[in-house]
Amino acid sequence: MKPFVALCIAALPVLAVAGPYDQPYSIIETDPIRAADPLVIPVIVNRVDDSNALTRNKAVVPPGAHQVVLDVPPRHGFTATQRRFDLTTEPCMRYYVSARLNNHVTQEWEPLVREKEPIGECKTKFALR
Repeated sequence: MKPFVALCIAALPVLAVAGPYDQPYSIIETDPIRAADPLVIPVIVNRVDDSNALTRNKAVVPPGAHQVVLDVPPRHGFTATQRRFDLTTEPCMRYYVSARLNNHVTQEWEPLVREKEPIGECKTKFALR
């Protein structure tokens, strides 16, 4: 049994790989609140910096410049569409993204950061103001 314990202890440094929450981070996610403006619609956060987003349309990223790929799901009479845009994130901030349609009769739209808010637990953990 002692060799097994020694092997487990030796493997601990390998298992302690740094994760996205071990340093100041930013979150990019779908805006959960429906907009009053009928031209602002929900999106799917597909990828950030060529990495697939996490489940529930959310990506945890280090602060800095990112390329974000958003999808507008199929709507009545339209197929799904995708746009890429640049977003520079700040440490310990959450970004809620949506799409602003040009009008209701075409598929043209622009990515939109509807709101950003501080992530309290991140600011506390890393002593940021």
